[in-house]
Amino acid sequence: MKKKGFTLVELLAVIVILSIIITISLVSINSVRNNSLESVLETKIASIEQAAILYAQDNPSILNESCDVDGVHYDNYCKVLTVGEIIDAGNYFETKDLTTSEDGTYRDLINDVTNKSMRSDTVQVYRHNNRIYSVMLEVSSNS
Repeated sequence: MKKKGFTLVELLAVIVILSIIITISLVSINSVRNNSLESVLETKIASIEQAAILYAQDNPSILNESCDVDGVHYDNYCKVLTVGEIIDAGNYFETKDLTTSEDGTYRDLINDVTNKSMRSDTVQVYRHNNRIYSVMLEVSSNS
């Protein structure tokens, strides 16, 4: 008499193979997701730096501090700003990038990697050769 169906060993082998394939797939998907979130954050940091430049161009009198940038000392041509200061100052960010707090009292940028507020992150703005530059100093929302 011929037996129909699979043996227990065959079923277990298929289950083990499927679980290995699923594990490898999930690790790959998670890696791709993390890379895309980091790319979004890099783009957001670039927009913060651009917004800081626009803010400093509109308010040149704020550049009244001394600082060091890449080993070069600048007297009275710098300012360290928080992202919150730039957001609150006006329309330097696209509205679609900002979220509104639950109570509606302030707007915010969210770090896509950590899902934390970026309002306390700092950016340094400085003038060199009559041009205004900015560099992100600290992304404290990453910790």
